[in-house]
Amino acid sequence: MSKNAMQSPSRREYVISLDHRKARGAGCERPAEILKAARELFLERGVENVTTRQIAARVGISQTALYVYFSSKEEMLDSLAEEAWRSLAAALATADPEEAEGSDPVERLRAILSAYMRFWLRRPDDYRIIFMRKSLRPCPSDDDRFATRDGLLERLAKRFEAAALARLVRDNWRPEAAALAMWAAVSGPVALRLAFPDLHWPPEDEHVQATIDMIIQGCDGRGIIRGCDNSGQKGAAKALEPAAEGVTFVD
Repeated sequence: MSKNAMQSPSRREYVISLDHRKARGAGCERPAEILKAARELFLERGVENVTTRQIAARVGISQTALYVYFSSKEEMLDSLAEEAWRSLAAALATADPEEAEGSDPVERLRAILSAYMRFWLRRPDDYRIIFMRKSLRPCPSDDDRFATRDGLLERLAKRFEAAALARLVRDNWRPEAAALAMWAAVSGPVALRLAFPDLHWPPEDEHVQATIDMIIQGCDGRGIIRGCDNSGQKGAAKALEPAAEGVTFVD
């Protein structure tokens, strides 16, 4: 057998860049640099195609050194996601301040949905990292529930319940289910706009407004597509009401 035939398969090599090597004592900056490198690689290659070895090489450290700061790629993803969710929570708090208690709950719903869409449309890279993956991880556990996905749903459910008590929306829908439906309804247009930017999308303001109108009011006065608004037109849409037993709508 020839010498070449006996050689083991060549191992894949990773070149570690020393361009960003830290001076002694400056390691406190390392976690942010690792997350920056991970974010760049996730966006370049897709989350599933990135390894911790590649992230370490991008930073200029060994894989073993990387594990001092993060135990896995998933932990890095959690850190990136948590920062984005906290920023979203701040945007929602600005759009829907607690001191606005007592104001029109439907308008507060509109404000939440609008802020949510605009936030992700202006931070497309964060959206891609968190949502555009083969499998989604749950949000990191957090004592401040309004800094997570669950906080968004709680906020929507609370405003919907207030609107239902004021008989401004259908009061036979569970607030939790309505919140999930509204989240799905605004997430779809965001995902499509980011995934297919070359389509003839309307301007952002028009797109956001039209989406929220369809959720809250329906797309036209005849109720062909019906949102959660309860402002009449029941007769024109009677034929479209579900026939399931026990399902009724409030006049």
